[in-house]
Amino acid sequence: SRPTPPQTPAVKPPPSPAEAESIAQADMELGLLAEFPDADAQSGIASAMLHAHSDAPASQNRIVERLKQDGRLETLFGEVFREDNPYVEQPHKKAIVQALDTALSRGTVTSDDLRAFSRGTYAQEWQQIGAALGDARK
Repeated sequence: SRPTPPQTPAVKPPPSPAEAESIAQADMELGLLAEFPDADAQSGIASAMLHAHSDAPASQNRIVERLKQDGRLETLFGEVFREDNPYVEQPHKKAIVQALDTALSRGTVTSDDLRAFSRGTYAQEWQQIGAALGDARK
């Protein structure tokens, strides 16, 4: 009898040209964060980017994915929900929640990540994010 061939993992279809362009735009915008050393400003920019990409789930997910890879997701999103951050407007908070919802459904962010974040430095802010996410998923 012949050996069973190894199973190949499911391959994600390549992004459409519009999605690829949107993702490239998101990557370019992420480069701007390095120009602002201030955490308040970085979180404001990141949330504004997510707001600007709110109708483009592929690029929104890319932003979340890159922030997670860079280890900045917990801090930047925590800063967005920190009280009195002068750079953050209400629609930005909604964009963060929407982006996390997309990232969760795509597996970029897991519920384990969210639990870990809600016990970290920004525990209080991540509990607010978690509550808003729970409302958004209803």
